[in-house]
Amino acid sequence: MAARETKDKRIRKIEQLKELAKTDNGLDCFILLNGGLRSSKYIRYFSDDNIFYVLNLIDDSEQELTESQILDKAYSNIGEAMEKGALIMD
Repeated sequence: MAARETKDKRIRKIEQLKELAKTDNGLDCFILLNGGLRSSKYIRYFSDDNIFYVLNLIDDSEQELTESQILDKAYSNIGEAMEKGALIMD
C-alpha cells in the first residue's frame, strides 16, 4: 500500500489566510473547537480594500472586517484560532 501524503490544512498566519481567501471562490474553512466541534466559515479577502468578508455558517451572520479586526478577539475568534493552529481549510 502506498504511503498517503497528508497536507497540513491549518492556517496559522494572516498572510496565508489572505492568499487562500483572495480567489473568486473564497475559502471554506472551520475553527476546531473544544470537544471536536466545528465552527464553519466562508472567508473572502478583498485586497483592494484590505477587507475580509466572513460568513459564519452556524448562524448565517455576516461580517466585514479589517485585518486588525479579524485578529482582535473583540470582533472575531479567527485570529486566536490561527495562533492555536485551530483554523482549518475545509
